[in-house]
Amino acid sequence: MKLWCKLASVILLSLTAAAQTDTAAPIPSYNFTSFDYPGAVATVPRAINKVGTIVGYYVDASFVEHGFVRLANGSFKAVDYPGAVGTILYDINDSNQIVGFYNATDFSFHGFLVTSPDNFTPIDYPGAQSTTAYGINNSGQTVGAWTTSLGAQGSFSLVNEAYQELVDPKAFLTYANAVNSAGAIAGSWVSVCNPVCQYHGFILPSAASSHYIDIEYPGAQMTYIYRINDLNQVVGSYLWSDNTYHGWGGVPGKHQYFTIDYPGSTISTVSGLNNRGWLAGDYADSNGVDHGFLAVPQ
Repeated sequence: MKLWCKLASVILLSLTAAAQTDTAAPIPSYNFTSFDYPGAVATVPRAINKVGTIVGYYVDASFVEHGFVRLANGSFKAVDYPGAVGTILYDINDSNQIVGFYNATDFSFHGFLVTSPDNFTPIDYPGAQSTTAYGINNSGQTVGAWTTSLGAQGSFSLVNEAYQELVDPKAFLTYANAVNSAGAIAGSWVSVCNPVCQYHGFILPSAASSHYIDIEYPGAQMTYIYRINDLNQVVGSYLWSDNTYHGWGGVPGKHQYFTIDYPGSTISTVSGLNNRGWLAGDYADSNGVDHGFLAVPQ
């Protein structure tokens, strides 16, 4: 279902809490809107900002990926990195700064910041063959991942053109996917690939911290985290024992988690979250086709 490592990786009309060991907040319910980029064979949102602008990527009839911006009025705009084989938009902040990455002709990945349709700033981790930019906060701090030609891999934080490597000593692979306004970083780490990679969620209080807090959706085979907002709420997806993917949200500090699935779908991902609690993500229909959705709390 998902491209790009399936990190690369909504909801039953009533939600069920999976685990709430502290005083439980009310479980939210949502109004859902399904959408597709016009003419696309797959539509995959990745983030949403405070006014409801959504970014992500779509796949055209030739199976080429293109970035898209969906405005709050429902209109779309395609975004392609000049000369790229494929383009992915991954996050947008409240100033409409967007980060993502593109596939070059040599099939390496390169990150970028885009502030207008024609204004791209490259993001390449020093010495890396491939760089993917996944998250940006309101101050412009960017996080992502890198890989060298020899197969070494890691994550990074980028502030004012200065890169800082993020190292979780227990992880085989790490993916820093999101950063909030306080500098808290969230993502996923891999414990082993033998042959299937085992994913787990994490929160890092800041780029200067070495205290990786592991997050697991209760009972899940794997846990992915895509976004963290300024209220320290997170969203992502998890793999259940029946090999279905489900979206989820919650407040890790209070151990409050709940499933978020697009109505009628057993394969959903929640990858966007703003400070108003609005969600963006994708789901697969009965034919396995990916569609985007917006979910607004009732």
